[in-house]
Amino acid sequence: MIITSCPVFGQEVKPIEEVVISPINDKENSIQVELSKDKIQNKLANDLGQILSLLPGLQIKNYGDVGGLKTVSFRSLGAGHTALVQDHSSVSTTQSGQADLSSFPVDFIEKLELITLSPTRTHIPIHAKLAGVVVNVESVHSYVGTNTRNLIVGAQAGSFDQYEGYLMLQKRSQKWAGTLTGKIRSYGGAYPFTYLNGNTTIQDRRVNNSLLEYFGTLSTQFSPNQYHHFQLRISGNDYKKDLAGAIIFYNSNAAQYLNGYGLNGSLNHEFKKNRWEVFSSVNYQKNNLQYLDSTYLNSQGYLDSRYYSNQFDIQSQAAYSITEKLEILAGSSLISEQLQGKSLSVNPYRNTSESILGIEWKAIGKILMQVGAQGVFEKRDTIVQSQWNLLPAVSWSFDLGSKNKIGIVYRYTCRQPSFNELYYQQIGNTKLRTEKAHIASLRYDLTLPFKKGISQTMVQPFYSYIYDKILAIPTKNLFIWSIQNIGISDAMGVEFTEFIQKKIQNHRLGARINYTFQYTQDLSDPNGPTYRHVLSYSPLHSGSLELDYSWKKLSFFFLTSYLGERYAMNQNIPANLLEGYLLFDAGAAYTQKIKNSELTLRLTVNNIANKQYAYINYFVMPGTHFNIRLQYAL
Repeated sequence: MIITSCPVFGQEVKPIEEVVISPINDKENSIQVELSKDKIQNKLANDLGQILSLLPGLQIKNYGDVGGLKTVSFRSLGAGHTALVQDHSSVSTTQSGQADLSSFPVDFIEKLELITLSPTRTHIPIHAKLAGVVVNVESVHSYVGTNTRNLIVGAQAGSFDQYEGYLMLQKRSQKWAGTLTGKIRSYGGAYPFTYLNGNTTIQDRRVNNSLLEYFGTLSTQFSPNQYHHFQLRISGNDYKKDLAGAIIFYNSNAAQYLNGYGLNGSLNHEFKKNRWEVFSSVNYQKNNLQYLDSTYLNSQGYLDSRYYSNQFDIQSQAAYSITEKLEILAGSSLISEQLQGKSLSVNPYRNTSESILGIEWKAIGKILMQVGAQGVFEKRDTIVQSQWNLLPAVSWSFDLGSKNKIGIVYRYTCRQPSFNELYYQQIGNTKLRTEKAHIASLRYDLTLPFKKGISQTMVQPFYSYIYDKILAIPTKNLFIWSIQNIGISDAMGVEFTEFIQKKIQNHRLGARINYTFQYTQDLSDPNGPTYRHVLSYSPLHSGSLELDYSWKKLSFFFLTSYLGERYAMNQNIPANLLEGYLLFDAGAAYTQKIKNSELTLRLTVNNIANKQYAYINYFVMPGTHFNIRLQYAL
């Protein structure tokens, strides 16, 4: 089963230290927006969700502070259309079909990329290439990483009883390398809040909101010669979370908990010689989840839901440069997913076969093509069913002089309903259909180098047409929701990004502006009550402005981010309208070098103006809070 490749255009620009919009080399034929390690670490972010909110086109749904569920969506597509790749492996869980970004610490990230298309890049898994967008994370465990440290140890403390400790050990030789990382974090989460409900002002303190979580990863690499590279990577996490829930219609004496653990293992092999590049991998992941409500009103007097899921996948991709202007890639993969649960009458499973064919042709400008063939075979309830999807994409880009580039991209993508959407408690719906989307965009890039600095501008209008869109909506009353295919929706808008950086002797100044306008509407039924209404949690306006300054051992940043008005439900009435909010964060860092080691002290203050806000209705976020970190690296 073969696929032809998704098109993309890349831009060769002079790199700047912290932010780059460019391919790494001529074969990195993807559109990238990249954040470096220093920029990531300066934020003292609690998790990956806080960092991704800084990238254009991405929207983060945030159900709480530290440890609260965070998911990412791209241009109003479902979160399942966004593939998260960490060190060459897809990491979305079988049960949710997506990654909970709150479970991904950022302490050991070396590089973060938002990749629109990458048809001939072998390190990106096939399943991720067929998604709407790829978030690619490279940590100290990546064998193409840049980390040169043998030891990193650090501790962090913050508001509302937040404490963290982390450690990295690394040893390298000519043919071998081994890396061990670990982290523990705890959080009290009893922060005060003020919330306006109609004409009533509520002042209270968050309860049942604590967290205890452990992370650990071990990787080893072996290179017998210059052509072959092997890597074994094992990681896991264990968590115990209190679930605070919504602050309205919520029993403050309730005791709800979410406990679980995950285990991931991968074995990779890379071969590079002459014009060939081959990458193969075997991956396994296991996730156990327990939802406990000790005050649930049923015959037992409590609710204890447990789910056990596992996933196994194997893939191989081979790229060959036929000429300097023509490169081709072919690959195939198999994915097997299973779910078991106490409340399930039948244990469902899903097997997916995917193949891809990708082409990069530097003819008139750069032409990229990708075709994917996806076969899905699954058991729902007692019925075994199958379907085939053909997923094409194409792009064409060319230069408009030495400083300008323009390109156009189209792709068709789809996502299967997750096991949670199909089976989780009352919200599950085993009749769900596959969500499908047509995505098109036009992109203009302008690069203006100047003396000891650079300016990069990106403007990208886009349009998406989605049908059989999967959303959670109230189906019986306000308290009982279920997952439904709402029909048809579309999204149109524009993304604007501006990077500016300037060096003056020992001083560095930088600015980054992101702005997204997006209009997403329900087109399902012309006679329906929500026809042409804006979809829930789809703001028209969002953006951020970040200013950076560094001088010798000191660095500072100031960040302001904005999220506009949005509706809590698809029915656009005043009662469902959530107000927009503007947040201000700031931070500073001091680094002292001691021979071959360095000591770094970082401080951030978040929500300086003490804004009371919530991204998801009734899930309030903390006011002003701080984090301080001390790190030693050798």
